[in-house]
Amino acid sequence: MNLVDPDKYRLPVRYGPEMRILVVGGGIAGLTLTGLLQQRGFKPTLVEQIPEYGTIGYVIVLWPSGSRILKGLGVYRSLLDVGLQFTTYNVSDERGQMLHSYSVQNVIEKYGPMLSTYRPDLINVIKEAVDPDSIRMSTTVDKIDQTNDEVYVTFSDGTEETYDLVVGCDGVRSKTRDLVFGDVPLSYSGMTGWSFWVKPNIAKTLQIAEYWGTGKFFGIWPTKGRLSVFTSIRDNVQEPDPVESRIDRIQENFKNFGGLVPAILEGLNDPNEIFHGYYNDLRMKKWHKGRVVLVGDAAHAILPTAGGGVSMAMESAAVLVDELCRADSKYIEQAFESYITRRRSRVDKIQNQSRMMSKFAFADSRLVSSMRDFLMRFYSNKLHVRYWDSMLKEPI
Repeated sequence: MNLVDPDKYRLPVRYGPEMRILVVGGGIAGLTLTGLLQQRGFKPTLVEQIPEYGTIGYVIVLWPSGSRILKGLGVYRSLLDVGLQFTTYNVSDERGQMLHSYSVQNVIEKYGPMLSTYRPDLINVIKEAVDPDSIRMSTTVDKIDQTNDEVYVTFSDGTEETYDLVVGCDGVRSKTRDLVFGDVPLSYSGMTGWSFWVKPNIAKTLQIAEYWGTGKFFGIWPTKGRLSVFTSIRDNVQEPDPVESRIDRIQENFKNFGGLVPAILEGLNDPNEIFHGYYNDLRMKKWHKGRVVLVGDAAHAILPTAGGGVSMAMESAAVLVDELCRADSKYIEQAFESYITRRRSRVDKIQNQSRMMSKFAFADSRLVSSMRDFLMRFYSNKLHVRYWDSMLKEPI
């Protein structure tokens, strides 16, 4: 009787940096993940659907828990060159009367600076740590098939490749997620809004200024040489937002706001430079299926009210890389499970806080918003620091 050697038909096991990895999505999460992998000797391929990185994007606030990952990548000094450190956070009512001014100086002294930056600038900083030859622009994934041992990917340019694992970093409307997990519905917050840049000489401020109305919000977030505005209103039915009348709707919704708002509204002149969006977040029971795993907004999108979505994505990228360093191609799902175990409670906590903050800041009842404004006057800086401390002291 002839015996067959079972190892003859078994695929070779690849350890750590030997593994073939595809990263889908070249935004902040994907670039961070790729840079960290390359730093540890991996040779991932990164695909990004746009033809080139441009100048589209808005202000991003990086918590110390996110920006410190760039220290490990060796590009933190470049971040300081393009980022603006803020120490004060001002909250006013819709008339422009200050409800409270909060200092985050104690938070900075304990954890490091809170930095706001222009998204394209942050992209360029992280790209410094990524081998440009590993990035395939104008490319996305059309098809994903997998077995117990490998993932077979068909790209938009018709090429096909085989990998040990695929990481989806392609955002809240992830195509990777759709291909592997099917239709996963987003959770709509009931808020919609507009974002745009204003010239610094229109409204001069170096600190965050927010105006809270009844079911309306107007926030000014500065970074170096720029002011970014985020606005929100209640829109439970998600009505269409034609570009040509966008300025009229913004001015109508915030015509009664005071403070810096009137000067900013008067300066609006190009509706094509105003971005409109609906505020959604995303919760999934599992962030991986077989050999495909999700990172950042593709797995755990967070409402912008927490201001921590980018930092959470960078943290998740760092944790996944840490687990992959101790993995092999045969037991890759164990690494995925460890990654999720380390991240789940922290991400859930930040998501819960963002949802709670959304209900508080965007109260749509005049009675509730009046009570909120009254309480804000007594919400001390000590409590504010405790809020930040609860988010930053936890290990990732």
